[in-house]
Amino acid sequence: MLTDNHNRIISYLRVSVTDRCNFRCVYCMPADGIELSPKSHLLTFEEIARVAGVGASLGLLKIRLTGGEPTVRRDLPQLVRMLSAIPGIREIAMTTNASRLQELAQPLKDAGLHRVNISLDTLRRERARDIARRDFFDAVQHGIEAAIRVGLTPLKFNAVVMRGVNDDELPDLVRFAHGRGAAMRFIEYMPMGAARFDGRNQTVTQSEMLERLRPHFDLERATSGSGNAENDPARGWVCRRSGARVGFITSMSEHFCDTCNRMRLTAEGELRPCLHQNAGVDVRGVLRDGGDDCDIAAAFRQAASLKWAGHRLTDVIPLFSVREMVSIGG
Repeated sequence: MLTDNHNRIISYLRVSVTDRCNFRCVYCMPADGIELSPKSHLLTFEEIARVAGVGASLGLLKIRLTGGEPTVRRDLPQLVRMLSAIPGIREIAMTTNASRLQELAQPLKDAGLHRVNISLDTLRRERARDIARRDFFDAVQHGIEAAIRVGLTPLKFNAVVMRGVNDDELPDLVRFAHGRGAAMRFIEYMPMGAARFDGRNQTVTQSEMLERLRPHFDLERATSGSGNAENDPARGWVCRRSGARVGFITSMSEHFCDTCNRMRLTAEGELRPCLHQNAGVDVRGVLRDGGDDCDIAAAFRQAASLKWAGHRLTDVIPLFSVREMVSIGG
């Protein structure tokens, strides 16, 4: 069993398979992108699978593939197939912008991917282009349809809510998700990297979002019996009348660090204890210097020991990761 210094059990590994993305979302990276890692610095599929296998022997149960945008990594179904063969891994999920799912949904499902979370910040074509700085609106809609068709479910949609940008669309997004049998999750905007210093307050808190939703939905807190898992970062709500499911990821106003069961593996092979913590353990070096599985297990334990009790995004003198989210694997 893998535990941190605060008696939290680590059972969930988020694996960034690439730092590349075909979007340039305003909350994730600068307009001109980031300096990309040389491909030789990225973990191979075999290296990722080996790290995940050692993690499974320590009690990891779930893997989520992230990026960048994971579907831009060539031959991604091959990696899913390798991960699905690891004893002890119960679920393989993926977070994606859905732009390539029309062609990849079925191969990924066949390889062993269980479900996807899809980033969906707006339902308006021009606004989607402004947020992503790219025009993939139709591709995303086709990708959503493909994910539902092949059964990459239960489906969840994620929207980063930004003041003055898309905060007027909350009811429409809930209706869109509910009409497709999915949950809609709203993420409080987290200023990371260069965004930390732009001086704008774009964060819309959970309480503000609820105020905007309540005239449209009779929401009540979800119970543990309604699929609201203890370690889920989203605070779950349900509409009594329609059954529409809404979640709020409240990193800024009410963090959920006390139930965190996650660790991250970056595309470059760094085991990071937290998205917001500028700390990590170089497991790529262990792999390429001939380390054995015991050495990899030691890297997991070292990373777990670095995990803070809670993130420090809201400190008066903040201590946080200065890297852009895309390079860590949000």
